[in-house]
Amino acid sequence: MYQLKSLPKFDKQFKKFYSKEQDLIRTEIKKIKDDPDIGDLKKGVLANIRVHKFKIHAQLYLLAYELEVKTKTIYLYAIDTHENYYSTLSRYMK
Repeated sequence: MYQLKSLPKFDKQFKKFYSKEQDLIRTEIKKIKDDPDIGDLKKGVLANIRVHKFKIHAQLYLLAYELEVKTKTIYLYAIDTHENYYSTLSRYMK
């Protein structure tokens, strides 16, 4: 079983959601923990980063995470809507 570690950016974004939305996000995180390959693997600057897409109230959200197989750890990077998501994430990753 994989361990979860959230980075400060993820924690900050997660706190902005209402409690019911946080519960939905926790459900999606559990899906990632059960099947780490569920997200789409990215290329280029975001190599090794996976993005899991899901909806909350008909709004598409993206959750970025990295899978560390050796330590069996999933690092949660960011969660946000699609608008400017990849450019913001790539700036954060540098």
